[in-house]
Amino acid sequence: MALSVWTERKPRQGEDAEPLIVHHRPTGSGLLAVFDGAGGAGSGTAWHDGQNQIRTGAWVGSRVARLGVESWFAHHIVGGTAVDADSLEDHLRWLLSRMTTPARSKVMGKMRKQLPTTMAALHYGTVKGQTVCEALWAGDSRAYALTVDGGLRALTRDHTVDTNALTQLIQDPQMTNILCADQAFFVDSHQVPLAQPCVLLCATDGFFGYVQTPGDFEHVLLSTLHRAASLQDWSQRLATAVESYTGDDASLALAAIGYGGFEQMREQFAPRYRQLDDWARTMPDPGDLEAIRHWREAGWSCYRIDYEAWMPGLPVEEQDA
Repeated sequence: MALSVWTERKPRQGEDAEPLIVHHRPTGSGLLAVFDGAGGAGSGTAWHDGQNQIRTGAWVGSRVARLGVESWFAHHIVGGTAVDADSLEDHLRWLLSRMTTPARSKVMGKMRKQLPTTMAALHYGTVKGQTVCEALWAGDSRAYALTVDGGLRALTRDHTVDTNALTQLIQDPQMTNILCADQAFFVDSHQVPLAQPCVLLCATDGFFGYVQTPGDFEHVLLSTLHRAASLQDWSQRLATAVESYTGDDASLALAAIGYGGFEQMREQFAPRYRQLDDWARTMPDPGDLEAIRHWREAGWSCYRIDYEAWMPGLPVEEQDA
């Protein structure tokens, strides 16, 4: 089972590309991915479409990256070659570099980039005889696994100056790595065993960046699942929910693996939903800033253990700091 959600904060101007979901039946492998064009770094005009609509570098960058990831995956699956971060990085660098436009100035600051976008992708399948999911990412879009026993577990670590998920909600730290056409970047990767059944998902920060705590994002996922009558209904409820609180474009790609059907999946997550809902109901009045701060910190200290259990480790330089 699979679904996607794509919303625009400003109609016809959304800089998130449409989510990517690909499944290859013969091999039982697939790919989920989301892309968030970086509007600050890529706010300049890059293209005019057939209706003379202005498209920013961020808008074009996210869509070029989506095309690149899909073509890369198809090439390797059809050819039977390994799907890995190095080949994806090479392919994206080759594709994006051919989309560059002449710089308006000979002096370009590092904050300005051509066709900048984040990416979070999840490849699931068999790697060296083991069933695994591999996260591939650049920037601050995220990949997750959602399980009945552990809840929502991050599989990526944001490429930002601060990687504490609660701190990021408050400070929105600067990114240290992002896909673009004119500057160096890298595609990070992290593999974990694929325990079934589970739900895999990728999301841009429009989904998880405008909630009170990291646990609130899981509550959004499970509260909408609890009320949904079908997979399509769940998708529509997720779109309605995120539009009610986000301040940005928001996109999500999700695949449920190993379940007998939608009803079974919803029933299995019901106890976890009730647990999270009981916690959410303890939130103080939002106007009481001190009480909210204590509630967030206390909730995060408990939630963080499982949330970070499958995350990649800190970079060596941060471990030594």
